[in-house]
Amino acid sequence: MKPTESDASAARASGSWAPPSAAGDLDAPLRLKNDGDVVAAIPYLLGFQPRESIVALVFGDKALITTVRFPIEIADAPAELAHRVDTIGRQFPGSSWVFAGYSTDRRRVERAISQMTTMIGADRVLESVYAHAGRYWSLSCTVPQCCPPEGRPIDVEGSPIAARAVLAGMQVLDSRSDLDASIRPPRGWLGRAALRRVEDARTVVRGLELHEIETSFAELVRHGLEDPRQIVPTQAAMLAAMAYYPSARDQALRLLTRHDAQRHVDFWRAVAQLTPRECQPPVLGLLGLAAWVNGEGALQVVCIERAEKVAPHHPLISLLAEINAAAAPPDLWDELRADLFGTQA
Repeated sequence: MKPTESDASAARASGSWAPPSAAGDLDAPLRLKNDGDVVAAIPYLLGFQPRESIVALVFGDKALITTVRFPIEIADAPAELAHRVDTIGRQFPGSSWVFAGYSTDRRRVERAISQMTTMIGADRVLESVYAHAGRYWSLSCTVPQCCPPEGRPIDVEGSPIAARAVLAGMQVLDSRSDLDASIRPPRGWLGRAALRRVEDARTVVRGLELHEIETSFAELVRHGLEDPRQIVPTQAAMLAAMAYYPSARDQALRLLTRHDAQRHVDFWRAVAQLTPRECQPPVLGLLGLAAWVNGEGALQVVCIERAEKVAPHHPLISLLAEINAAAAPPDLWDELRADLFGTQA
């Protein structure tokens, strides 16, 4: 079963489904007030337009804690679905949920959301929505005059939610496959050339002391973070060769903070695009962690899935999978980083 995709977004939400609160005073870029806002925001929260999916928005005190995408086929495995929902529910006790289903089959969405509502408890579900072909329908509304049978049009690009999301630096890819393509390794003769560069880099690295590897790796990372667009193939090869060493990877993680996580995502994505498939797992592990800290859960899962095909038991990928399974929020990194390195965000 594929991992669920947890995007613990920094976005805030004030909902029309609950009594008013001070949420309107928050300075975050997104405020979700109704079903239309939810449907408009979800592609930006995930980073791509979902299809054949159930998306759960999990709220605490009207603040959006995390956004999780479940592949719709997970509803065909009730035990697995129950485990996923229970894990998230225990991670965020007392939370409230909003469900949005995306599929050509409305009945399948309704069955899946009904299962999840039963699992989480109907009193904790604020709203459920079905979206398809540019329109959406409330699955919770019982007032015939309120919701037209033909649904309401989705105006994602023209909505105020989209404008605020773009200003906040969010972007939407057309599909999840586009997200996967953004970290695809070089192929054909480019892939063979990339592998030769990594082999040459490994020869150089084997001649260094461990402390030299750690120092050189940290310097390469710092230099690359200044402008990820300037990474060249020989630098990427050296980074991939050095990332084999756990203590070298620690140097990159020491530099990672929530404040500059986007730069780390851009940097490690650029390195991944220049790294041959056989050598990608540690690079994808570093990219996946940066994606998690940056609130890009879908990218985190894509990194897990791609790396597991090459090195299913790589420790960094296993850690990423545990983080995903627990739906751990990005702010947990502040605590982990302090524990690991004795540093503050």
